[in-house]
Amino acid sequence: MSAGLPALLWLQGKHLRAELNFWLWAAGTDLDETHDVVERIYLAYLVVIAGVAVASCWLWLLGLVTGAAQTTGPVTATLTHELAQLLAGTVLVLPIFATMGWSVRAAWRAPWTPTPPDVAWFAQLNISTAAWSAVELAKRALGRLLLFGCGGYFVAAYAAAAAGHAPSPGACMPYAAALGLGSVTAYALSWAVGIMRLRLGRRRRLPLALAALAASIALLALSVIAMPACQRVAAALLAENLAYAGIACAGCLAAVLLALAAAHTITPVALMREASADASLYAVRRMAVYNPKAYRALMKSRRRSLKAPRLRMPHAHGSLAALARSSISVLRHYETLPALAATGALIAPAGAVLLSGALAETSAALGMLGGATGARVLGAASWILLVINSGDAPRTLARVFIADERNRFMRDHLPISTPALFAFDTLPCFAVIAFSSAIVGACLGAWGVPAREAADIALRMLALDIALACIGALDVAELSSRRMRLSCESATVIIAIVIAVASALAPDGSTSLAFWIGATAASGMAALQLR
Repeated sequence: MSAGLPALLWLQGKHLRAELNFWLWAAGTDLDETHDVVERIYLAYLVVIAGVAVASCWLWLLGLVTGAAQTTGPVTATLTHELAQLLAGTVLVLPIFATMGWSVRAAWRAPWTPTPPDVAWFAQLNISTAAWSAVELAKRALGRLLLFGCGGYFVAAYAAAAAGHAPSPGACMPYAAALGLGSVTAYALSWAVGIMRLRLGRRRRLPLALAALAASIALLALSVIAMPACQRVAAALLAENLAYAGIACAGCLAAVLLALAAAHTITPVALMREASADASLYAVRRMAVYNPKAYRALMKSRRRSLKAPRLRMPHAHGSLAALARSSISVLRHYETLPALAATGALIAPAGAVLLSGALAETSAALGMLGGATGARVLGAASWILLVINSGDAPRTLARVFIADERNRFMRDHLPISTPALFAFDTLPCFAVIAFSSAIVGACLGAWGVPAREAADIALRMLALDIALACIGALDVAELSSRRMRLSCESATVIIAIVIAVASALAPDGSTSLAFWIGATAASGMAALQLR
């Protein structure tokens, strides 16, 4: 295991120097440029300032913690002491929760991903993979030991101050050491899970992640059961009982040995496969200082490029290829699905009620809104405003068709007519809104609406869905000196007026015919504009 350990430590020193150099560059200096006395004095100044800032922050936080435990009366002192004991026992459960989170994450995404330059250097030297894993584990476990240890020191200081004792290092260090060693134990166990993930590869990580999730749920139940025991352990640690700290040290050592034993099973091939799947971002890391938003976007795009596509285009030939492409486009652009569902479940039902004059009889009987005519005009105007202000619902319906028609380089080479392309590109979106409208119609029947009336409303909604799809297709009509172009908004106003007038003139029981007249008018306008 010790083969190549000096070379590994040299490599970690190089990485540490590069990391330190990065943050010093952000502060205005560089380790590679400290050649004169002024630059070295400035570097020493930064070191002193950083040390003073860390010490000041530590003392300030410690003062806040101990000050929060100070009380004036005996009742509040007793309550604060009990609360501190409860807090100290509860915090000891944090390593169990950390084991849950880290294990599930390590089962899905390996905790250690070497960079391609390191793997290339590793392939040229006689270095044990177990030794490399041990160095990486020690580097990451040290950070968690310091983090949890400092947090445990603050908790112990609060408990000691609440008990009326001075928060000395001798009184706080056993609790802090136990919590820090517990975090190292948790991370070592998750590291063993991550080593197993490296062995199995990226394709078999789902069963391992499910197994880690099941074990995490069992640990969660165990933590709830072991809460009284944690309270007793915390009380013993705050009483400077070092026995439990020794038990934590033994458990940490056992977990580390388990992780190192698992590391013996890693092969160089597994490391190289993992490194080739995750490219290094060191070349653009300085962007994280002056443009963190662009750096995060770059990292996100690189991670997405490594993932396999969730959906693949089905095999199709001829005109069905356009339908297959539009279907996969709708599924991949899932952010438009809520808008499509709202169009079928809100806009179409509202139009079926407002444009049909359903409120006209009620308005005429009550003498409101200017009678039946005023109610019809107000209903049509309300629906027009709803469609116009609904985030381009017609254009969302015809989004794929609009994109295909505006891409002139590809459109000229498609062996399909414009009406056929419109039908195939709009069919998936139309299926979504028609399904939403059908659900609304079924709910109307369940709410006690007569079956005939519910079917009539469903036919109106279907006609409005067709009309909205045709209106959205008008957005691709080109300007021409011989042809007047209609915008989606203008077409919406015209179709609404046509349906409202036809509904007012239609005999009783044939209101759906007016909506289909409007759908026919919208189809005619689309055919004239797109020919």
